[in-house]
Amino acid sequence: MSQDGPIRVILVDDHKHIHDAVSTLLNQQADIQLVGQASNGFEVVRLCDELKPDVILMDVVMPGMNGVEATRQIREKHPHIKILVLSSFQDDASVHEMLANGANGYVLKGAIALDLADTIRTTYQGKSVFSNEVAQMLLRPNRDEQQQTFGLTDREQEVIKLMADGLNNNEIAHRLFISRSTVKFHIANIVQKMGVETRAEAIVLAAKNGLI
Repeated sequence: MSQDGPIRVILVDDHKHIHDAVSTLLNQQADIQLVGQASNGFEVVRLCDELKPDVILMDVVMPGMNGVEATRQIREKHPHIKILVLSSFQDDASVHEMLANGANGYVLKGAIALDLADTIRTTYQGKSVFSNEVAQMLLRPNRDEQQQTFGLTDREQEVIKLMADGLNNNEIAHRLFISRSTVKFHIANIVQKMGVETRAEAIVLAAKNGLI
């Protein structure tokens, strides 16, 4: 649980049956509370200001403002909120756009009944979660591109491998016997050298280039 109680979740989706299914599942969890529901990006951006959620379950294709733009705006205003994509789409463009705009993970709606609660808990802990189908697509090497090392130092490669293993900054610092501020410095360098915006993107790119 978070310091103030259950993990606070907002669901944004324009399909009623998804709201019904998620509500039913989360109402059974003592440590997760569904505090708000929205049907488009405009609504969820407003609700973030009001409800201060820990995790948002974000659809991609919605009327008005889509999930890509909503994710971008929320990431700018509320960088601490974790955004987990819950979508029917797994095409390259949708996945990469959501990750590029700050999503922490991407799971398919077909997995809702299987492990949604655990996925929310993992996302809340700051780890990136992907459905198997999405992970396979992300890690599929691009044969037209030569693998790169991005000029990462040995220490930076150690850090990104631990990031890929799901360790947070404190855990990485403990494992490598360095300070948390040093870990943040290394991650900032990794992100800059790889030309990405988020940890999730860095991990995916490192995997595609054989670095982890």
